[in-house]
Amino acid sequence: MSSMPIISLNRTNDFFGREKEIRRINEALNDPGFVVVTGKMGSGKTAVLRRIQEENPNRTTFIDMRCTDIRRAHEGIPDFRRITVLARTVEWNLLLDSMPPEKSTFTDAWKMSQIHCMRCAVAARYSAGLIRDIQEELPWAAVVEVPPLTERDTERYISLKAPGFRAVRAGIEYIHEVTEGMPLFIDSFLNVLSDGIIYGPALLEENFQAKFQQIAFPWIAELNSLTLREKNILSILKDGPLGGDEISASSSELEELELRGLIELHGDKWNLDSELLRRVIVELENQTGCI
Repeated sequence: MSSMPIISLNRTNDFFGREKEIRRINEALNDPGFVVVTGKMGSGKTAVLRRIQEENPNRTTFIDMRCTDIRRAHEGIPDFRRITVLARTVEWNLLLDSMPPEKSTFTDAWKMSQIHCMRCAVAARYSAGLIRDIQEELPWAAVVEVPPLTERDTERYISLKAPGFRAVRAGIEYIHEVTEGMPLFIDSFLNVLSDGIIYGPALLEENFQAKFQQIAFPWIAELNSLTLREKNILSILKDGPLGGDEISASSSELEELELRGLIELHGDKWNLDSELLRRVIVELENQTGCI
């Protein structure tokens, strides 16, 4: 199988099926002028902001916040002084992607947008705690979620992105289930598959176990950034939901992991935020003995 060509992905279809979210974000940019774009890891938040930029490139600035600090964000804007002058007479969109999960950064972004008369959209990975904090601090801010693809849309997305991919119906269902309908992970999965093969669940599972670190590389990177104690908490939760008193972790530790979109609270039970994350942890422990 390794000697066969890898499936070629159609790069012209990186954006797919987010028309409703685009419309809602544009409406929120118009009023109230500040919008939080949220969604699970890999849902396509960056693609949505990029599309908004493409639709109005002459009056839109996009900044990847992984590369800067909110207080120095203007350093990433070419001709910042000219733009701030223009923004006082024409509508200007400021799109901040991959914001750190800290309430203060959103407050600072709002202040900056107000000072410079810019409409602002801020993207961050979904966390119920973070959204709650933002809404308490900025109750007038709009929130738009970028949801996962449905199973039907996953099938359509695959047919557009990888016309050469062949699978039985159960194979499509498997990819949707494993990737949780997240375009980023669908792309990553397709990237490790070979052309000329008709895939079913068993063969796809074999590929996942062999290449899960490539398929779920964003989760791998996230896990590598954690402390040993944080990894231990996730390892405990991989077996199912637990109450805080069953995890031997402080409330602040659990809340920090929730803000990062790694775990979530349902009722009085904590659980991993993603089934794919659980699979990654299981495979890492099975194959290496640790996370």
